[in-house]
Amino acid sequence: MPRFADMFSPRQLLALGTLVEELKRLRPEIIAQEGEQMGEAIVHLLAMVVDKFANYTSMLASWNAQRQVMRGVFDRHDYSFKPTYAEMAACVAGSGLKWAIDNVLDAYEKLAALPKAEGAKPVTITQGSATNLVNVEDKSITAVVVDPPYADNVQYSELADFFYVWLKRTQGHRRPEWFSSYLCDRDQEAVVNVSRFKNNGTVKTADARKKSHEFYQNLMTEVFKEANRVLRDDGVLTVMFTHKKQEAWAALFESLIDAGFTITATWPVKTESRHSLHIANKNAAESTVILVARKRHPNAGLAYYDAEMQSQIRRAARQTAERLKNEGLNPVDQLVGTFGPAMQVFTQYNEVRRDTGERVSVAEAIQAAADEVMAWRVEQLASRGLEGVDAESRFYLLCWDVLQAGKFRFNEAMLLGRSVGMDVSRLKEVGLIQAEGENVRILPASERRREKPVKSEQEQIALLSREANGSGRRRRSGTARKVHPQDEYFLSAIDMCHALALRYADAGGSDNGIASAKAMALQMGWGADSPCCKLMTALVNAAPPAVRFAGTKKQKAAADAYPEFRAWHAMLKPLFGIEPPEWKPPVAAQQVLAIYDEDEEDEDLEE
Repeated sequence: MPRFADMFSPRQLLALGTLVEELKRLRPEIIAQEGEQMGEAIVHLLAMVVDKFANYTSMLASWNAQRQVMRGVFDRHDYSFKPTYAEMAACVAGSGLKWAIDNVLDAYEKLAALPKAEGAKPVTITQGSATNLVNVEDKSITAVVVDPPYADNVQYSELADFFYVWLKRTQGHRRPEWFSSYLCDRDQEAVVNVSRFKNNGTVKTADARKKSHEFYQNLMTEVFKEANRVLRDDGVLTVMFTHKKQEAWAALFESLIDAGFTITATWPVKTESRHSLHIANKNAAESTVILVARKRHPNAGLAYYDAEMQSQIRRAARQTAERLKNEGLNPVDQLVGTFGPAMQVFTQYNEVRRDTGERVSVAEAIQAAADEVMAWRVEQLASRGLEGVDAESRFYLLCWDVLQAGKFRFNEAMLLGRSVGMDVSRLKEVGLIQAEGENVRILPASERRREKPVKSEQEQIALLSREANGSGRRRRSGTARKVHPQDEYFLSAIDMCHALALRYADAGGSDNGIASAKAMALQMGWGADSPCCKLMTALVNAAPPAVRFAGTKKQKAAADAYPEFRAWHAMLKPLFGIEPPEWKPPVAAQQVLAIYDEDEEDEDLEE
């Protein structure tokens, strides 16, 4: 689809082209009847209607079979190709163009009501770059509130082009300077967009990625410097930010520091998603983190990253994590919410260095906070500690505890890996996770099962070596490691736990499964102080609700994919004498008969 016209079928282009022509034809009549100011406002709203209608009348729109409604082009924040498309017919009673008009008018009415609210004051709206607020005097603003682009999450200008090309033909006459370019201006857009720096493929991807991140951070710094200029000395800057990539947080903090700000508070605000995601399949952010920053004293000076500062950072992180847990935030938000308070210690100085003179990066301070939160979480899960439990098994545990999901983004796993001193790729090499695009999936015990058992460490290593070299390429020993319930040697604690779960399942579960698993534990010498027991106890405590109970025919649960959690829960006491936590089945929501406007409900779903 090299042209925007290619995003529409001939029938769709005819419908949209007719709407544009009719709007142009009607404009003089509307202005003559309503007057210049009111008439242009009406034409402007009708131009928005055309754009709204185009979003649902494209070959990139689709049908939501579950809700039985149209799904617009941008149900995701990208131009995702649809193998089959749906379209909103223009001339349908109560739908089509009528729906688009009602939707735009409803949005306008809600916006128009804001300046009329009690206590509202006149506002000035400007269009331009936040790096150059030419009409704002120095130290004249009490508060600056920003919701900046989240690095590479959304390419706003590229998505805006879809509407820009239609608005240029319906509203371009009103502000020609805004529509003078072929497409939206991207040169000064504060996002990470690697493709802009590849120079038609002549620049390596790694170099282009580095340049794109530098561009984003430099532009964010310029924005914050301008915010610092216009803020009063007692003014406040609040930054809304929700991102799980550590490098995005590091870039944000670096920009704030370079612009002369210090973090004074962090407030994770819990938000509800209208369409909830299944907790075992995706890890959805539940909170927006609001950073509160104030001007740093110009003579804040230099500090050293000594034991005292590191202790302060860790103490702030731990105390914040405990507070956020008590406030009901999920484990991911508990981790992210600690970054601000930890950085309050770090950002109160103009610069932080080691005693050798080397500058300490923000990323290092953030990692110190993450390390402390990970240590705190382990303490919650394993009262006996995890001494003797290998790093890859700890990593596996934290994936379930913090991310609460069987599938999650690679970058989230990378952040956790650093907390236990391990690269996330190690989990792939040992056969604990599987890469699926930008995501990774934790492999259940059943998918890690080997066909035949091994009897010794030498046999285990030899087998892995043969499997690794079977493709004709030499790879490191330990690649795609598997287990068998009859193995007599195991390389990690999670392998032991998986083997016990497979032994339990092979015997049919229940009493027979427990007896078989108990015989194995006795044979291997796994007692209450063994790494196997310590890890299993922690895994049972970390189990997210979705894996605790088997699914029904009507609603397939994630527990069906990970039955080992129920096996571990059943085996804890008979094998190791440890009382497992009580797992209460979820209570079905009571059905309530509600009276609602069907048109309004459909409109909500469309939005």
